[in-house]
Amino acid sequence: MDIERLTKSQIVLLVLLVSFVTSIATGIVTVTLLEEAPPVVTQTINRIVEKTVERVVPGNTQTATVIETKKTIVVNEEDLITTAIEKNKDKIVKIYRKTADKPIYVGVGVLVSKSGIVAAATDASILNPNGVYIVILSNGEEAQGKVVKVKEESDKPTSLLKLTFTKEDKVVPRSIKYGDINSLKLGYTVLTLQEKERTSIALGIISGLDEKETKIKAPEESGKESKTISVLQTIETNINSNKIEKGGILINLFGDVIGISTSESRIHGKSDFTPIQVIQSQIIKLATAETKTETKTEAKTK
Repeated sequence: MDIERLTKSQIVLLVLLVSFVTSIATGIVTVTLLEEAPPVVTQTINRIVEKTVERVVPGNTQTATVIETKKTIVVNEEDLITTAIEKNKDKIVKIYRKTADKPIYVGVGVLVSKSGIVAAATDASILNPNGVYIVILSNGEEAQGKVVKVKEESDKPTSLLKLTFTKEDKVVPRSIKYGDINSLKLGYTVLTLQEKERTSIALGIISGLDEKETKIKAPEESGKESKTISVLQTIETNINSNKIEKGGILINLFGDVIGISTSESRIHGKSDFTPIQVIQSQIIKLATAETKTETKTEAKTK
């Protein structure tokens, strides 16, 4: 076929055919590369935030016209990691046990609060119920820590140290943001912070989710049957266990805390974590108990 003898219509059709074949080939190559790429790469590519900006433009008639403009922003995974660290580094505390000689470092904890109650949550195995503890905040300030017993939570793998600050005008960093454990998926990128000597991080992915079937009994008066639900027991990761401290937290790329290292989770696996919701339940019950106690005290004084 002599290209020079082609008519304009034939040339246009030829160009369209070549463009069509090229686009199909490009799509096949892209899909193939994504399927072969490691999870970290696909997570980065998939994290594209589309923002819709609406602008009202008056038309020739009384009715206004709404123009929607979509702006695509590619979110780099490195930026997400940096932001997640910044959100949580001031919420990590160092815990020391008071002794006759000098304080002994026992592990790390994380700041949680509810209704004015501020506490450091940590691995229950590193605390003595009768011990006295010094808690060092990220800014170097000290607080006294006392182990508090939360009703119906004594069998949990985590404990709370209720903090007392020497300075009345002390500004305490905000509590952590609890992550949604129901949205966790295998392959999600996660990280943990280490604070013993200096701030350092360790990255990994969620390699397993250990769930347990639990039967929930319905009240007899309701007439409903009991149902079985899956309860997350342990979050398994491939993070280097040497980089995980006792009481260390597990964070997702959005800066939400999803787990904490406890003796119970380490028995399951050295790089595994207990879901953070156990701490959330403890601080809520502690705040509720403290509020009831204060109410009773005020009633007696009146």
